Amino acid sequence: MTTTTTSGSSAAPGVTGETKKSWPEKPRPSGARYAALVVVALVATAVFWLTSTAEWTIGEGTVTIGEDEVSLLPVWPLFGAVLMIGGLALCWRVRASSTSAAGLTGFLIVSQWAGKAVDFDLLDIYRRWENVQLLLTRFDFFQPDWQHLWRVRHLWLDTIYMAIVATLIGCLIGLVLALLASPVSSPNKVVSQTVKAINSVIRSIPDVGWALLFVAFIGGTTHGLGILAGILALTMFNIGVVAKLVGESIDGVNLGPIEAADASGANLLQRNRMAVLPQVMPSYVSYSLYVFELNIRASAAIGIVGVAGIGQQIMLQFSDFRFDRVSAILAALIVVVLLVDLFSMWARRKLI
Repeated sequence: MTTTTTSGSSAAPGVTGETKKSWPEKPRPSGARYAALVVVALVATAVFWLTSTAEWTIGEGTVTIGEDEVSLLPVWPLFGAVLMIGGLALCWRVRASSTSAAGLTGFLIVSQWAGKAVDFDLLDIYRRWENVQLLLTRFDFFQPDWQHLWRVRHLWLDTIYMAIVATLIGCLIGLVLALLASPVSSPNKVVSQTVKAINSVIRSIPDVGWALLFVAFIGGTTHGLGILAGILALTMFNIGVVAKLVGESIDGVNLGPIEAADASGANLLQRNRMAVLPQVMPSYVSYSLYVFELNIRASAAIGIVGVAGIGQQIMLQFSDFRFDRVSAILAALIVVVLLVDLFSMWARRKLI
């Protein structure tokens, strides 16, 4: 027999008949561990304060510690202390675990230590503001020479052509390396680990590094081989990106179709073609379009080191102090990248 409770006149006062689902609150984290993290934050602040060489302080005055004079209130150690204590207070408020709070505190301490090691100081922007004003006013940065864009239209076409060819070649090779690197689709563990090591080496060199290497090996624009060097550099860059991303997608595929292919007696090539590729193809198409976007941006950067494309023209105009032309090229580059991005989004909706 089933009893149904409905709201009516017989309901108890204050009861509407509708039960609101209430989620149990998280338990409070360990107060002792949070207290220990506060002590760590204060100790780190003291260390940064004692070793601070920052010129920006709150108020005036110093205190002598040993043979050194230390500012009473240097801004950056004080700012770091506020961030650490505020972060711990927020973690306590949302009842985050002590492990999460420790991770946040450690991240802030390492960030402040790294900034101190390289003398990171935002006041340098203020001190050098005269140079910024000189660039923006005297050199006509805000008066772009739009006619120059038409004069260098062939370089824009070279940039797009390099991106297309490099995307096609790099994504195909990257797909093969991804299949060989993933233990799901690789012939054996030795091949998988070897290809993963090769992919790591390829990814360790940035696109500009590959451009420098190929310019040194085969020559750049001075030898009439700037486009070839650019395509090879972008291709190597694409191989590393696609092999990494697609390889991770293969690692996460559903193993059911693969087991069914193995049970039917399929060999490795047939299993990958029928059970693996159909599952990763949407991701592969998306990554390929993403790589094409990257190539448009990267082709502008690698042109600075002697590779053909619009990047070489940017470097040339910089050396001639023609910032009116530089601003026009940069504005056009932003528009081109946005158009490519819109095309990629449209293509993803149609193909995936």
